[in-house]
Amino acid sequence: MRLAYAGTREALLQDFVRFARAKGLSRTRIVFVHVLKTIMIPVVTVIGLELGSMIAFAVVTETVFAWPGMGKLLIESIYRLDRPVIVAYLIIVVGMFVIINLAVDLIYTLLDPRVRLTEKEA
Repeated sequence: MRLAYAGTREALLQDFVRFARAKGLSRTRIVFVHVLKTIMIPVVTVIGLELGSMIAFAVVTETVFAWPGMGKLLIESIYRLDRPVIVAYLIIVVGMFVIINLAVDLIYTLLDPRVRLTEKEA
């Protein structure tokens, strides 16, 4: 929330917002079309990082509170030296990280027209 608020305050001072106001666009349109696209790039980045942290620290939470789950399974497998379960857990977590990062990159292409997946011809 603080990141979005700070980004909005900063974006409202930019030249493109001033030009949009000079064109006579409504404040709602300026905020939801022009400013929101600008501030969403760092917000999406932070959300992706936080999702990764949440997955990584689920092990700690499940162990501390003795909740049954993947994290507790990992800790018990480490104690028992159950290598296949440890490797499977790591592959699943790495896969989730890759999918989250792919989703963040795809959202970037929707938000910022300068970031495109196709190459420009010379």
